[in-house]
Amino acid sequence: MTRMKTTDDISPDRPTVLSRRLQDIADCVIRSERVIDIGTDHGHLPAYLLENGNVHFAIATDIHRGPAETAEKYMRRQGVLRRARVVLTDGLSGIRLLPGDTVVISGLGGLEMIRILAAMIDEHGEHFPDDTKIILQPQRSAEELRTFLSSTGFVIEEEKISMDRDKIYVILCVRFCIQKKIPLTLDECVLGPYILKNHPTNTEIYLKQQRNVIRKRVKGRDELRPVLQTIENHLARE
Repeated sequence: MTRMKTTDDISPDRPTVLSRRLQDIADCVIRSERVIDIGTDHGHLPAYLLENGNVHFAIATDIHRGPAETAEKYMRRQGVLRRARVVLTDGLSGIRLLPGDTVVISGLGGLEMIRILAAMIDEHGEHFPDDTKIILQPQRSAEELRTFLSSTGFVIEEEKISMDRDKIYVILCVRFCIQKKIPLTLDECVLGPYILKNHPTNTEIYLKQQRNVIRKRVKGRDELRPVLQTIENHLARE
């Protein structure tokens, strides 16, 4: 883990404006003491959260030096670097979780998120601080991610569907509770337990997209056939 060198903040030219996807993620961060943005890329999300008072402090991490330096420059330009730290590291490696933290992992594949979360458990000895909230926005492999979460002790508390430039993204809000493993059905792993339960905004568009995807996948995975019927049942309710 390498801490990026920081300098004094300067005044921002204009407030940070997020993409629809990042805005929907930001809306999931409810007044946290500290946010840890893993794979921060440009640093826009932590900058926005600091500018708007959603968090008191932010840690932005990236495994690559270029994006980490870009994030540092952006947060300095926005005048929030005094309340932030940019760390060159893999996932949460070397970062100690504190009570009240919110961890964001977005824009990565679900399998990469599984690797990062498994490493978190190993490093923290399966003892997470109380009220640690984790926000996940996988680009792919959401089924595998949900399967891992349910079998490992990450409880899914909410799911949102974001529409950004005609693309659909699923956002999962989870907490870690090793003593409260909640098994999911195949329908829930593929489509999302809270999407099926609560039908959040954009559910109809999401289910239609999933129907097209699963129609192709079912040729190699016959066990997915009942999931298609579940989709039809829920679309009939929309």
